[in-house]
Amino acid sequence: MTRIAQIEDHGSAVAWSPVKSDADVIALGAKDSGGVGFDDYGGELELFNLNICSPQGQPKPRPIGSVKTTSRFSSIGWTAGSGAVADKYKMGLIAGGMIDGSVNVWDPATIKSTSPGKDPTVATVKRHSGGAVSALQFNPHPASANLLASGGSDGEVLVTSLENPKAPHVYVPATDQPKQGAEITQVAWNTQVSHILASSAGNGTAVVWDLRQKKPWCELRCEANAAVSDLQWNPTQGLHIVTSSSDDRNPVLKLWDLRASTTMPLTTLEGHSQGILSLSWCPHDDSLLVSCGKDNRTILWDLFTLKSIGDIPNDEAGDTPASATYGGISQSQQKRYDVQWSPILRGVVSTCSFDRKVQAHSMIGLATKCGRPPQWLKPSSAVTCGFGGTIVSLSATSKSVSITSCIEEPELKAASEKFEELTANGDYTGFCQSMADTAKRAGDSYENKVWGFMKIIFEENARAQLLTYLGFDSEKISRAATEFVDNSSSLSDGVSALSIDSKGTPAMAPEAEAAVQQALLVGNFEAAVECCFRSGNLADALVLASCGGAELWAKTQAEYFSREAKKRPFLSIVSAVMNNKLEELVSSSDPKKWQETLAILSTYGKSDEFPSLCLALGNRLEEAGDAPNASLCFMCGLKLDKAVKYWKFELEQANKAKGTTDLLALHAFIEKVTVYLQALDNNTVLDSDVSELFFAYAKALSDQGLFAIASKYCRSESQKCKELKDRLYRSKDSHYCLQAMGGSPPEFPYSSKSVGVAPARASSVSLASTSQSAQVSQQQKQHPATTTSQQYQQQHTTASNAQQQQQTTTSTHSASQEQIAQSGQSQQLPPGWVALQDSSSGKTYYANQSTGESSWEMPKAVQTTQAQQPSAYANGGTSYQQTQSAQQPAAAAGTKTSPPNASTPSSKVASKYGDGFVTSASHPELAERYGNTGTSSAYLGVARPGTAAVGEFAAPSPAAESFDPNKPPDVSAEHKPIVDGLLAYVNALKGYPLSVSEKKQLAEIEKGVGIFTIKLSRSEIDANTASQVGNLVTALNSRDYVTAGKIQAALVNSDWRTHKDWLKGAKFLIQLANKKFR
Repeated sequence: MTRIAQIEDHGSAVAWSPVKSDADVIALGAKDSGGVGFDDYGGELELFNLNICSPQGQPKPRPIGSVKTTSRFSSIGWTAGSGAVADKYKMGLIAGGMIDGSVNVWDPATIKSTSPGKDPTVATVKRHSGGAVSALQFNPHPASANLLASGGSDGEVLVTSLENPKAPHVYVPATDQPKQGAEITQVAWNTQVSHILASSAGNGTAVVWDLRQKKPWCELRCEANAAVSDLQWNPTQGLHIVTSSSDDRNPVLKLWDLRASTTMPLTTLEGHSQGILSLSWCPHDDSLLVSCGKDNRTILWDLFTLKSIGDIPNDEAGDTPASATYGGISQSQQKRYDVQWSPILRGVVSTCSFDRKVQAHSMIGLATKCGRPPQWLKPSSAVTCGFGGTIVSLSATSKSVSITSCIEEPELKAASEKFEELTANGDYTGFCQSMADTAKRAGDSYENKVWGFMKIIFEENARAQLLTYLGFDSEKISRAATEFVDNSSSLSDGVSALSIDSKGTPAMAPEAEAAVQQALLVGNFEAAVECCFRSGNLADALVLASCGGAELWAKTQAEYFSREAKKRPFLSIVSAVMNNKLEELVSSSDPKKWQETLAILSTYGKSDEFPSLCLALGNRLEEAGDAPNASLCFMCGLKLDKAVKYWKFELEQANKAKGTTDLLALHAFIEKVTVYLQALDNNTVLDSDVSELFFAYAKALSDQGLFAIASKYCRSESQKCKELKDRLYRSKDSHYCLQAMGGSPPEFPYSSKSVGVAPARASSVSLASTSQSAQVSQQQKQHPATTTSQQYQQQHTTASNAQQQQQTTTSTHSASQEQIAQSGQSQQLPPGWVALQDSSSGKTYYANQSTGESSWEMPKAVQTTQAQQPSAYANGGTSYQQTQSAQQPAAAAGTKTSPPNASTPSSKVASKYGDGFVTSASHPELAERYGNTGTSSAYLGVARPGTAAVGEFAAPSPAAESFDPNKPPDVSAEHKPIVDGLLAYVNALKGYPLSVSEKKQLAEIEKGVGIFTIKLSRSEIDANTASQVGNLVTALNSRDYVTAGKIQAALVNSDWRTHKDWLKGAKFLIQLANKKFR
């Protein structure tokens, strides 16, 4: 059953609520008095909630309000109103066409509220005379929803404006034709044009009124001497209208196309056996129409096929209550006189029947019987998100598909594009300075130092610049030292002794002086120095030690530094420098004075030792808990893995504070690492943590549609990164992504595996068959009596086994093919064929010495029907049957089995001409074999070449077939950009949707690029031609397709004879690029 709700004992006119918040509500206007006698008790307007959309299952319909009327209803309508009416009346207005000729207007919200003493009546219009108001309809257009059309039994059509419901304004649609001539059966507003109204009458006519022109637009003479019971406009096509006939002799629906004809219907729907009483066109699917008739059928029509889909079933016998009169209600009393689609609830139809039942039915199940889902089940719009923030959307109301880009992180996109723009010219020094200035203005001292140190790394005199940046200006310090004047009255101990200009050198004690003198007389400088130390004359000790040799000098220095270092801290620096013990200086340095230590290392450290000294200083600071400044020291030592530790810590803190990945903090991290990498070796390998952060950054950029920029940061070796690189390589910006990747296509991230469901490749089967054929031939040599049928059976089995062996991987297939080619080629190759090796790829290919043909596939030996006749010549003859039974596939084994006098030509050459008659004049291999040179031999007077030796044969390998775009042959550095550019265009075109003809063009392009590349690697293309192709690629990059076409035309005119094999592909490349890349 399709019934979802039922209201019993109500013979009523029905109107659905047009208000979305009350979509389940219907208005019932009583068409009978409800009494049991002949007295007229008036009518009643009732509101019912059908509870169709109720979340508590589906409770029974319940009344929510009612109002008594003085007259019964003939028709009813409901509008949501517009403008002030909609604002004032939240549930809209209900109009009732009464049998006394009046039109009453009520406020359903007041009826629902059941406020005592409050009259819900809004207005009453009495303009129809002589009968009931048989038809009512409000204008469905939101801007004109206050217009009410009504038709009476007097044949008059009126339009009432309820802009001011308290004072309605009534007018006729045409002043010169106020009446239609018979009772109005239905009025219908056009669904597309608000000022067009149609009305049907009992005289078989339907009139289309133009309210703006105030005259009839056309008249349809639908029936002869029969009423037009109903009419409806197409919900989406304003010039399509359907009418129904109540005539039992011709119960049809007629569909009219007013553009084509107003005298002949577009089509006629036949299915009812008696007159049609009501019809309704589905507002949510214009291919569905429902009608009910006197034949007790309610039919759902499919206007696509112009056939009925099915019937809305009537009540079964058990569902109909028994009546005391005549034993029950007959089936004829269940006839339905009204059907209406709900304007809001999709797929719901209401019906009214003569057995006083109002029902609601769901059409979803019935509508799908037409073989397609109803339009209300199809999404009115669809959206899908693609790679790189691409959003594809479509709407049922539009024929176009919208492709837009959604930038979720505009700040990241702007920052990344700005970074790429500022570093595009390679001025990293200027970039670092601008970043340092920005950090300084922001008050970020650490970032200021980072970019300051980064800038110094790119300077030519980096270590001198480092001293200045640390605050040690050598010129300023030198000037201060030379201008220094000591105004103190007394000098420190030992300082005056070291001063050249000192006038107050303390005198040595006489005893000490005598001891020193005696030691000097005998040449014992060591004893003299020791005496000076004991007497406190350190300066004299140093002077004497300088004369006593290197060992004494070193010993004296050490003693001096040990005695004076505590008094004079700078002496520890002197000691470390003189003794080359800067590492000890670092280990004993004060972490708080790391800048002074770094300055010492910068001044005195050797070039090869400086990085390790900076690393030691960084470790010293890291142990002391000063990680930020430690990272600066690591930067000076060019230790990326150590420097990024604190940068990663900063990023982790930013992510923790945000609760998710802070993309701007990630961008700042990538900026520092990327710029720092420019100062390192190009082969620097990032550790896994950093490379994963690069991948995360590349993923974020690709999500913003920055494919080319993202390609630069795919530096991880993880599977996810490989997949991202492959997607970028195959994206719409494939050409630019390939350039960002260095011109080499990325590794395909997935591995292929044969699952054994595809049929065997012909090449492998032929190889296996050829190998097995050789075995069969060998067996037949041993057993000449083998019949042809046995041979066929064995070969068929061999082919089947070869096909079963194809359930292996591609690599196994290739290896097997090469093994077969190497192991059995001497037996399998037909006469004239040799196996050679391609110099560029190392693969084996096959060439015919006579014809110059070449192929990657091993040629099969062609079986001949020539009989092998050794016994015939031995015995002087043999019978035909004996000859047939002794046939052998001699050629299949690749050996000469013909008798000496046989004149059978080569099957390979014979098949070339089709008739088997070949002259040896044009085929010297035949003359070599059979010795019949003939009189027209092309080799008369010269040495016949005969059959070339394998080692001397120089047939070129097939260029286009040996080309692998993923591993192109090596070309010179000068020509590599040309090849990379061509390959990039081929890969980019593969990512675009192509027609069948365009796919063929792309195949020619790829073939041409392969031939060009291989010829270029073999130096078979001169420099001028290669230069012209380079200019062509440059023109394509600049989108200058006119210039590219001119270059290609010039090459065709000059080099077509030698390079036609790839010039055709160049033409197709220009054409496709012009179509796809504009």
